[in-house]
Amino acid sequence: MSAPEVSVIVPAYNAAATLGDQLAALLSQPAAHEIEVLVCDNRSTDDTSALVRRWAERDARVRLVDASARRGPAAARNIGAAAARGRVLLFCDADDIVGDGWLERMASALLDDVEVAAGTLEGRSLNTGNRFSVSWEVSGDIRLAFWPRFRATASSNLGVRKDVFDEAGGFDELLLTCEDLDFCWRVQLAGHPLVYLTDAVVHSRQRDGLRAVFRQARSYAAGTRALRYKYSAIAAADTDPPAPAAVAPPEGDEGGRGAGAAASGRVARVLGRLGRIFTRTGQANIAWRLGEALGKRFGRIDPRIRPLPPSLLEQYLAGDRQ
Repeated sequence: MSAPEVSVIVPAYNAAATLGDQLAALLSQPAAHEIEVLVCDNRSTDDTSALVRRWAERDARVRLVDASARRGPAAARNIGAAAARGRVLLFCDADDIVGDGWLERMASALLDDVEVAAGTLEGRSLNTGNRFSVSWEVSGDIRLAFWPRFRATASSNLGVRKDVFDEAGGFDELLLTCEDLDFCWRVQLAGHPLVYLTDAVVHSRQRDGLRAVFRQARSYAAGTRALRYKYSAIAAADTDPPAPAAVAPPEGDEGGRGAGAAASGRVARVLGRLGRIFTRTGQANIAWRLGEALGKRFGRIDPRIRPLPPSLLEQYLAGDRQ
């Protein structure tokens, strides 16, 4: 097999239950480019490594990468990127499933004129049934209110040219979550636009179980807290960032209604919310909000993280980059 043009990097930790579906989806897709699939095992204690070895015996495009030297998904992805041979790096997760045509759509764009690419996350097909999961879908298009200049995406559907990845220094391993948002911001500050490919779809699997939902929300909120600290100087210096998209009022909250109708509507909404609380989804939503509140308030910021200098923003603005 000739040297691959495209390296698909899949970080994995105790992923034996779901990884096979992701590998099957990746390897069954037709692609015009040589690929390799690197599964980066980050100290799994289940059968993840054995599963990958079985796949590698059947398909030479699969490689097991020992990513045990450092802990965390950012470290696993960085270790995988260092081992990659392709000019293009595609990142997806071990518990999701890439959609039809994802591989070729991402690869073709990045081998053409796109430097950093984001796809669409679809959150229904893998999350059916009566589950303890939140009621909203994950988004592949993220813009945070405290610094809304740049959009960002999740690392579960992200592609980047290898030279751009190396220039940026990869993912920040001091960030246990939100390392993907940080990476997207840094590459855009360096002048590499993030291009959205809406037809490059990954089917995303939500956390199931109140404890799992709570822990994920707490860790995401803690990551956002660390991200806010890391970009505090830049955000303060950015006096005219783009405004976040306006949020439309809930249906039925428009003006011009009579007081009686408005009161009846409020009662109906309260009763509806009370009913939803006692569903599994309602309990998961509450678990998320509690975890999020604790993460925002008490999330640990690694003392090695330092705020980035405003000069990065100044250089970006001086270049008149969009």
